[in-house]
Amino acid sequence: MDHQQEKIANGGPEYPQGGAPQQQYHAHPPMGQPAMHPSAYGQQGGEWQADLCTCSPCTSCMLAWCLPCLLVGQTSERIRDPSMQSADMMNSDCMIYTAIACCTGCAWIYGMMKRSEIRERYQIEGSGCNDCCVSYWCPCCALIQQDNEVKIRQQNAQPIAQGYQPQPGMQMPPPTYQQPQH
Repeated sequence: MDHQQEKIANGGPEYPQGGAPQQQYHAHPPMGQPAMHPSAYGQQGGEWQADLCTCSPCTSCMLAWCLPCLLVGQTSERIRDPSMQSADMMNSDCMIYTAIACCTGCAWIYGMMKRSEIRERYQIEGSGCNDCCVSYWCPCCALIQQDNEVKIRQQNAQPIAQGYQPQPGMQMPPPTYQQPQH
């Protein structure tokens, strides 16, 4: 009797002392499941880690309900600078959200666009249709989830401290003037 037939005859597979199968860890995720990888943008892949119906912290909840434009601006700043050392919540995203809300009443569309941007940046599973539904039906919850998700994903990311540096070969030489010959 071979090993496989022996397992079947004894009532099934044999497990270690705990009596249950042990978790197997693979270098690659199982088929159909994206990998979770840290990167310059923070942790990548997987599903939303922040729950849609979690209204915490209280400050985010109050901002989402009373001044959602500030929460949109805060989330955008958090993406740019995870440490929030030079945060300016009244940034362009805040102003655009406010303008759309005041002029059209459809600020949820801009919230949906920012949600899709976050989902693409961090390679979060989902679709544009899902982003649309969540942003339309639960705009406050969506903005809180987006801010919390960026906090979670950016835990190990560092801000870019150094801007663009020109390369030595990219400098324009000073103009040369030639004297006309007589």
